[in-house]
Amino acid sequence: MKLLDNIVNFKCTPERLVYNSDEYKIYGCSVNSFEYPDIQVSKYGTATIKGNVQELNLGVEYTVKAKEISDKYGVGYEVINIKREKPTTLAATRNFLYEILTPNQTDTLLEAYPDIVDRIMNNRLDDIDLNKTKGIKDYTFNVIKQKVIENFKLADLVEEFRGLFSLSIIKKLYDKYPSVEKIKEVIRTEPYECLCRLSGIGFKTADGMLLTLEKESKQCKENGKNPILFFGFDLKPSYQRAKACVDYILNENEANGNTYVKVGDLKKQFEILVPEAIANLPLILKGDNDVIFDRESLSVCRKETYETEKYIAEKIKEGLSINTKWDCDCSKFRSLDGFDLTLDQCKTSEYMCIYNIVMLVGYGGAGKSSSTQAFVNLLKHYNKSFLLLAPTGRAAKVLAGFTGENAMTIHRGLGYMPPNDWNFNSEHPLPYDVVIVDEFSMVDIFLFKHLLGAIDFNRTKLLIIGDDAQIPSVGAGNVLYDLLCYKKIPTITLDKVFRYGKGGLSTVATDARTQTEYLDKNKKGMQVFGEDQSYIFMPLQQDEIVDYTVKLYKTLLTKGYNVEDIAVLSCYNVGDYGVIELNKRLQEAVNPNPDAKIVFGDSEFRLNDIVMNYANDYKAVLYNEEFLDDKNTTFIANGESGMVDKIGHNSMVSNYDGTLIYYDKGKLKNIRLAYAITTHKSQGGQFKVVILITPRSHTFMLNSNLLYVGISRAKEKCYHLGEIKTVNNALKKKENFDRKTLLLGFLQAS
Repeated sequence: MKLLDNIVNFKCTPERLVYNSDEYKIYGCSVNSFEYPDIQVSKYGTATIKGNVQELNLGVEYTVKAKEISDKYGVGYEVINIKREKPTTLAATRNFLYEILTPNQTDTLLEAYPDIVDRIMNNRLDDIDLNKTKGIKDYTFNVIKQKVIENFKLADLVEEFRGLFSLSIIKKLYDKYPSVEKIKEVIRTEPYECLCRLSGIGFKTADGMLLTLEKESKQCKENGKNPILFFGFDLKPSYQRAKACVDYILNENEANGNTYVKVGDLKKQFEILVPEAIANLPLILKGDNDVIFDRESLSVCRKETYETEKYIAEKIKEGLSINTKWDCDCSKFRSLDGFDLTLDQCKTSEYMCIYNIVMLVGYGGAGKSSSTQAFVNLLKHYNKSFLLLAPTGRAAKVLAGFTGENAMTIHRGLGYMPPNDWNFNSEHPLPYDVVIVDEFSMVDIFLFKHLLGAIDFNRTKLLIIGDDAQIPSVGAGNVLYDLLCYKKIPTITLDKVFRYGKGGLSTVATDARTQTEYLDKNKKGMQVFGEDQSYIFMPLQQDEIVDYTVKLYKTLLTKGYNVEDIAVLSCYNVGDYGVIELNKRLQEAVNPNPDAKIVFGDSEFRLNDIVMNYANDYKAVLYNEEFLDDKNTTFIANGESGMVDKIGHNSMVSNYDGTLIYYDKGKLKNIRLAYAITTHKSQGGQFKVVILITPRSHTFMLNSNLLYVGISRAKEKCYHLGEIKTVNNALKKKENFDRKTLLLGFLQAS
């Protein structure tokens, strides 16, 4: 049926998914041409519906309200609202559940709760007892719940808010608040706090939506209509808006690594973003409990950040004041695998037998691993207990590899369970004689606080291992650098590189670290370094790089390397030379015809693809062919790589070194292809072969530290693709280690 302004109502059945992303989808749908003769179809005989819609089930009928549009692709229908009729009979409910569950699971669930769809939609779940539903536990039930909400409830919510919010925001609001009435109440009374606390919604986005909503609400009132939402106060000059803006500025400042901002800089940014609310800024600085303004230094920071750095300083000083001496003969551990350690390397064990906090710093290949392994041998000999930790799963795997002992992420070692539960803390400290933390440059202030909080220095010593030439942590703070500047922590510095063959990777990595131009700018063609030819620079024009990368990758696979041995490194995720595009090209080259695949957003995962987990998952579901249960879980760290092992209709199983993890589509957002990764993401890892690409368009991001990190990830060979001029320009720049932090000042205070 056609209405005004090209608005049409009709029923259709999605037959194929043409395009899929989180925020936009296109479906080809069958339509009854006798019932809806005015609906235009494509040459494929299907009507095209598109828009910010939930995932639709193919072969299922939906009722659509849409706007007819014409573009270069022909006539299509931009969805205003789309919904599926709620099952009203037991038979219809059974047919719906068959789409999610096995027949046995469906029958079991309906026997116990025949009105399960109504219960979920009306949030009547308090008396649900999953002990009555064999084969359906928490995980499976949550899948059912999400499917019911997506199929029946979201459409009602979209219609209720009449396009004011996107589908993704409505989903997040519904997940957080139990009813439409509660959503409206919170948005009306606490609009900025409500939206800014939703995952992925920043202040600028929230501010734009709320000001538009306020304007539309005022226009409705002026026209004598009832607005969908209204506010009891003016948003632009409000305290709420001002506070949200301050929080945004401080959070953005921390995202850049700093822990405070000068009040003058804060004011400048504030006046650009929300000039109408400037009268509230002094009130926030004076009396807000979440913000600390130091009048002496004219610095502003979040209270949590201030207290975190202060706590770290206090714990470090406490640890330095306690020196538990061990009576160990370190001379027995001055050699490793038939090679004598240097005097500096031997100091690691010697210092750890004297002091409670020790730092071991050195460049890639300088012998930190050998020093650590020798110390671990001493600990085992004297029956000392120890815990090996690293910030990421990849770094933990490397640490376990060279020590021959179990290693884990810091989060896992402390028994972290979201949202903020740590099994080991000040009340329940770690029960070890020594805690060893590798790749410490990647540790931010908040993670370090939790680690220190779990260490009782009367019982436990701490060994910090890091490379101060690597890029600092992604999170706030510059902990390794600040601790080194403090100069009161016993420190062993290793500066002689042993790892690589003469004149090869070792020389190039050292030159990158010291910002020395090592390429002959007058030489044409390939430049090879080292007796073992371990570093090869291939001069290529920017538009040649991707094709050459794919060709080289395929060649390496024919020479006995596998996909897990090779890392393609790029500065950026996006763009023609970014990780996303590289992964698509490499996937198509090495895994072109999979037996099975699954599409999620812009990503396609194929059987036998190499993938990486991009977020700590504390409840990763272990795959079981019989049934899935979210009590049967494990921990998968950010940075762990695996291989796609199985693909189902709407799910995938990845193999992480023998551990099979199940992903439904809700969890796939944490997974990405990993033929190529960013140089930042590679930090802490090692690969037999690195293909490092440095196109001219990456000049802004490239610097000597990134080059050093990329080159030093290679154990055997590094192929470097780009232009000599681009590399030399990068060598002139250095990552800014001069972050604005409070920690060093707290350490130096008496």
